[in-house]
Amino acid sequence: MAESILLRETIEPGIVRLTFNRPDKLNALSTAMIEALDAAIDAIAADASVRTVILTGAGERAFVAGADIAEYQGNRTRAFAAYQFESRRVFDKLEALRKPTIAAIRGYALGGGFELALCCDIIVCAESARLGLPEGLLGLSPGGGGTQRLTRAVGRHAASDIMLAARRITGQRAYELGIAAAVVPDAELMTTAIERARAVKKVAPLAAAEMKRLIRQGPDSALPVAQAFEQEVLLRLYGTRDGQEGIDAFLAKRDPDFRGE
Repeated sequence: MAESILLRETIEPGIVRLTFNRPDKLNALSTAMIEALDAAIDAIAADASVRTVILTGAGERAFVAGADIAEYQGNRTRAFAAYQFESRRVFDKLEALRKPTIAAIRGYALGGGFELALCCDIIVCAESARLGLPEGLLGLSPGGGGTQRLTRAVGRHAASDIMLAARRITGQRAYELGIAAAVVPDAELMTTAIERARAVKKVAPLAAAEMKRLIRQGPDSALPVAQAFEQEVLLRLYGTRDGQEGIDAFLAKRDPDFRGE
């Protein structure tokens, strides 16, 4: 993984921060950055010590301002398609990661940057955050899942208002729409994200992974089917070592020792 493009840092045991590090380009997504993110996701998935991940951008101006548009120029259809398919594959992998993810957004999160944030489980915005899917201004449309994830998050009419007018919404508006879990002063962004990560880390890892699946997959099923899925998950978790440990710890009034077993 190229350190100059994507930085990985252990904030404290169990919490890893990934920083998109092209501040001179507003952390725009390039082919190299997508490759670095792909490798980072694989490494985190295989690392049992990591319980939750914070994604953020270097500098004060952007989370990720979108794709590196210079890579689009020249009507290179085959290369353009390959980049789009690869970006979608990596975004889907991020969303499917069994460990909770938190996007900490300062400044611009546009196009692919907003799509990337929508793949995360929790979004925390600074007051300076500006989010949107402005691809229509390029004569294009979103291709990394943005039309679908945003619509599922806020509904058809709110998503249409954002996309069809290429609107950039504030962190406060993202909070009002239910996209962001919190909006805070810029100076408090990382502190807030770390506090959220610490809270997430207290949840049993198997339970967190299963709840992620229920949250993401359940709304696409009929309610009785989703409820049956939910109950099957609960019964399976009850039979795990962590499920019994959580019950025993609660009754003994002590902190549980969750091991992901």
